Amino acid sequence: MNPTQSPSARLATLDQLVITLIPAYLTPTPSHETLRAWFDAARIPRFKANPTARRGGGPVFYSVAAVEKFLQSRTLPCRLPPVVFGTPGGDKTTNPAAN
Repeated sequence: MNPTQSPSARLATLDQLVITLIPAYLTPTPSHETLRAWFDAARIPRFKANPTARRGGGPVFYSVAAVEKFLQSRTLPCRLPPVVFGTPGGDKTTNPAAN
């Protein structure tokens, strides 16, 4: 496994999150600008490779745990599969309301 795409990472760049974590919760994946705005609004911790640099200074890393918690809180109820009661043949054993 590529060490830059480790699922147990604590920090990841936005590009790494778009490849690994975001598709598990959102399809299609939003743009980088949208994700940055969401993460900033949610106050997700981010870290620079060189925090003393005013401009540039390398990539910005986001806390993977915070991003995952944010996505779960916003998307999990919408990702549950729909409940189907009964069948076209009238099978009442799968419909708890009919029992």
